[in-house]
Amino acid sequence: MGSGDVRLAALLGAALGATGWPAVFLGGLLPFVLAVPEALARLALRRAHSIAFGPYLVAGALIATMVDK
Repeated sequence: MGSGDVRLAALLGAALGATGWPAVFLGGLLPFVLAVPEALARLALRRAHSIAFGPYLVAGALIATMVDK
């Protein structure tokens, strides 16, 4: 994770914290679960090992807010 991803994670964590602990937990876990297919594909194809994690952070936060309601 780069420093931009860390800043985005802090911002999203603060936003999810306003909705409750289940959303924070899901928002922290879902980005990693969502990134697994791309990471495995990159390993299988022997491509660059770095992936953009920001889109997974945003998608995880959005899913967490929808599931928590």
